[in-house]
Amino acid sequence: MKYLPFFLLISLAVLGLSVEINPNSQAWQLFSGFHLAGLSAITCVSLWGLKQLPSKAKRYGFIVLQLLAFRIAYFPVVVFSATAACYSELLFQYLSIDLPIKIFPALFVSAALLFAFINYLLFLALKGKKIVYALIIILGLPGFLISFADVKDLTFFPDNNWADINPLPMVTQPRSNPYSLADSSIHSNMGQQMISLAGKLLYELIPKAPWAQAVQGTLEQEFTNNPNGNSHDQLTYHYSAFLAAHQALKAGH
Repeated sequence: MKYLPFFLLISLAVLGLSVEINPNSQAWQLFSGFHLAGLSAITCVSLWGLKQLPSKAKRYGFIVLQLLAFRIAYFPVVVFSATAACYSELLFQYLSIDLPIKIFPALFVSAALLFAFINYLLFLALKGKKIVYALIIILGLPGFLISFADVKDLTFFPDNNWADINPLPMVTQPRSNPYSLADSSIHSNMGQQMISLAGKLLYELIPKAPWAQAVQGTLEQEFTNNPNGNSHDQLTYHYSAFLAAHQALKAGH
């Protein structure tokens, strides 16, 4: 148990490396990486925390809450871990280190750490830390609206991108923040508005690095074409942008 978290993180990093060195990586690899990140976090936090909870009801409840959190937080975690990968790329660019570990190992490892943080908050709540309730609500409500943007998002699994995404979009460079389009749309609901708000805030935080800029520009074009997309649409756009940018950079080398 002591070394299990490190083993799982190393395994996720190796999986990320397999994506990064392959110019023809596919969506199922991203699907597998994010699901393994979430399940690894649940496994480690459960093994650590279950014995510290005083009753069977709280222990079973903890597992159920973690699974619910995995479903709700999946798309936000994909977005935030991709942002972390952008800064990982920027760091290696700043250090002038050209190794195939800049993006996808950081993508999966940061996803696991984010899931683990969320699960740890749930553990603290079950231990009676009332102040954590407010933080869970502050983080959970936007995540819920983003992950369930419309009725088509009411699915048991958070992700269905296990098949190839063909064709991948054309990679474009970013021009301007497109996420205000949903603000003026009469067709967007509260969940789509929340997706737009999150995109608007994150847009300005993406660093000037090759993969980061290629993903940002490609997502900009995808959102412009469909500003009223739901969570599953946006998740597909993110996967396709990750892969298209990756292939374009590999071809450029």
